[in-house]
Amino acid sequence: MTISLKKRWVASDGWRGREVPVNAVAGAADTGSWDDSPCPSNVATAELNEAKGILKKAGIRYRTTWGTTSNIFCIHRYVVVAEEDVPQASQLVAEFVRQQRERLYLLYAL
Repeated sequence: MTISLKKRWVASDGWRGREVPVNAVAGAADTGSWDDSPCPSNVATAELNEAKGILKKAGIRYRTTWGTTSNIFCIHRYVVVAEEDVPQASQLVAEFVRQQRERLYLLYAL
């Protein structure tokens, strides 16, 4: 099973948007480690690690990658799985996000 990092552009309007890996199942915005970062790197890392732990426990292989956004101060970080694992991995991550919504700050399911 190959984990493809191929990306597609998702537009938010006529000129803004972001790159999203085709087989991403989780993501988090990351605006760096500055004192005023609304999406701090350490929070993005911790929450993505939780999603990866769910996948690892289920025996699903994953890779991490990132994509650009139209905001020069922000990237999006992603957890990507093999195409055949997307349905199960998406369900696991979505359920985790639903259960932990009050606690999670940046993590979202795709």
